[in-house]
Amino acid sequence: MTIAAALLAAALAAAPAPDTPVATLAGGPVIAPSAGQVAPSAGHQLPLFDLGLGVHLDGGPPGPGLPPLRLDGSTAPSMPTTPAPTPEAPAHPAAEAAAAATHHDSWFALPVLFWLPETKLGYGATGGLHFQLRDAERPSSVFGAAVYTLQRQGSLDVAGDLYLPGGALVSGRLRAIDFPDEFYGLGPDTRTSQREKFTRREVEAVVTGELPVPGVPGLRAGPRLDLRAEDIRGVQAGGALASGDVVGARGFSAVSAGASVTWDTRDNAFWTRRGSLAQAWYVYAPKGLGHHDPFGRGVLELRHFLPLGGGRVLGLQGYFEGAHGATPFTLLPKLGSTRFLRGIREGRYRDQLDWATQAELRVPLRGRVSAATFLSIGDVAHSFRDLTLANPKVAGGAGLRFRLTDAGANIRVDGAFSGAGPELYVLVLEAF
Repeated sequence: MTIAAALLAAALAAAPAPDTPVATLAGGPVIAPSAGQVAPSAGHQLPLFDLGLGVHLDGGPPGPGLPPLRLDGSTAPSMPTTPAPTPEAPAHPAAEAAAAATHHDSWFALPVLFWLPETKLGYGATGGLHFQLRDAERPSSVFGAAVYTLQRQGSLDVAGDLYLPGGALVSGRLRAIDFPDEFYGLGPDTRTSQREKFTRREVEAVVTGELPVPGVPGLRAGPRLDLRAEDIRGVQAGGALASGDVVGARGFSAVSAGASVTWDTRDNAFWTRRGSLAQAWYVYAPKGLGHHDPFGRGVLELRHFLPLGGGRVLGLQGYFEGAHGATPFTLLPKLGSTRFLRGIREGRYRDQLDWATQAELRVPLRGRVSAATFLSIGDVAHSFRDLTLANPKVAGGAGLRFRLTDAGANIRVDGAFSGAGPELYVLVLEAF
């Protein structure tokens, strides 16, 4: 999870047990939540927990020929590469035996170094606990992270996934941030000259509970609850935020409730080789609960992974987000992040709708080292009538991966390019 060689060595020496994700940060640093279960509603992407995101903390099969790393730096016997048992894929006897041998509590504590366009250099610490409830099909995890950046951005995060007997999943996240940020206005044609600096201070809690849907392997659905209080400070005199015309520029508090549904057939949540993920959620914030006018938000995301042989994988992703009503500007759909349209600063474009699609080719190089190249396209719009392909935003690039755990949690270093120039990303976990 670090870029410095010394910290990398320390991370490997104390690497979490297989299937244990490592916290990461994206913009307003966060931890890695389940795919979409606790994706940050407005902050910067964490697949870790915006990190969105999202990734499931359920792990997957170990890497071929690589013995799992234990917390004490020793190695356990290599395990079969059979995918983790799921309702749609009964466990192979060898996999069952291996899983039984590794169902033990584990923990990790690591230093953090990262670099993102929105934060520049950041540092901090992260730790977590990995455990399995009796009769639960998948392991549960709880993580925490405290980080600070040279841009004077700070974040505290606690998040976790609890897999219950019978296949139910309860996910939660609590986050507090103090984050100097930038606002460029609304719409797809804003200019860099419109940039305004501001600072947002927020406390956010997100809880979801999904139950398996009988008869449909991999499908879960259930309620979602978002709580958020935000204060906006340090706005630029004479700017759009200072005028009060931008919804949410004076802060807000809101309680949003809705539902989420997830269909997941991936073989591994961290370094997927095959399978699909489809996820959707929607929440509505009525006027009577909090200090705001009513608004609603929703997301639809699709991912598919195609094995190409020789360990190569082509990943495809489509993403759509929409908002309606008096949605605060920090919660509006936006382009640019560590997840999609890498190369464009997160929040550079905001409006009531956004869409993005991307492709990424992942190629193993040697041992724990892999490479990736990616291309993405997307845009924002005020309404469905305004959606167009006339002038979309395009970004792409390439990077290297170093596998921290045999479950596939990687350090990634991406160089990305867009019309705004090159950007560098150094963090943990994949974009999708």
